[in-house]
Amino acid sequence: MTTLETAAAIAEPLGRAGSWFYFTPSTAEHGQHIGLDVVGFYALGRGGVLGDPSPAEVNDIFYFFKPSFVEAMYGEARSKQTPQVAVPAHLESADFFARHTFGGIPVETLTAFTEAASTVMAAAPVGEWPLVDGYRAHLIPSDATAAAYRHVIMLRELRGGVHTDAIKASGLTAVQSCFLDNDGRAFALHGFADEDIPVVDEAMRQRRLDAENDTTVRMAALLGSLTDEQQAALVEGAVAMRAALKNPVAVAN
Repeated sequence: MTTLETAAAIAEPLGRAGSWFYFTPSTAEHGQHIGLDVVGFYALGRGGVLGDPSPAEVNDIFYFFKPSFVEAMYGEARSKQTPQVAVPAHLESADFFARHTFGGIPVETLTAFTEAASTVMAAAPVGEWPLVDGYRAHLIPSDATAAAYRHVIMLRELRGGVHTDAIKASGLTAVQSCFLDNDGRAFALHGFADEDIPVVDEAMRQRRLDAENDTTVRMAALLGSLTDEQQAALVEGAVAMRAALKNPVAVAN
């Protein structure tokens, strides 16, 4: 398997699994414990890994959202709680989710995935993607299940940062890209309304496809430090965790 094939194989599983915990009932409950609804908890818990950013700074990094939407949800959450409280709680909610979802996956599979993923993260440059830097500044859980999921989250942010770079290089705007992504399924969720729908032509659609391919090429370059066995472990673990979303199993006590 080439690094390009590996990058393509892990894109959807990591993208889906890495964001799955954001709005689950257990995450919402963690947010309630610190006075935040699940949307504010997402905004402050994820954006807060940047330190103590302004709403505008969070919008710049989240990128594919309507600016007023990001600034409102982050700003409101920031008025109720601090990132210093929200971020650890958000990470704890991710760990809780992992321990109640991936218990059916062999520990060996999760451990091999983590070893491969940690190799990627160790080789990834510092200072390129703020969310990646923010997440990897936090300690990794000691248990295999939560550790693997934390690396899913970081790899998702890594591809997200690379994808943002590719979209900017393509000349597409954030609103154009969001509308063209998965037939606009996340358009409204990202705060956009009907009046924000861009005029689209086939050339723009092709640029969006080209940007997605460019993302995979850029991501493949970041997998160059992996052996063939590590690439296989990365794919196997990512696919297993993606599949477990439909049939969650808690880790046995």
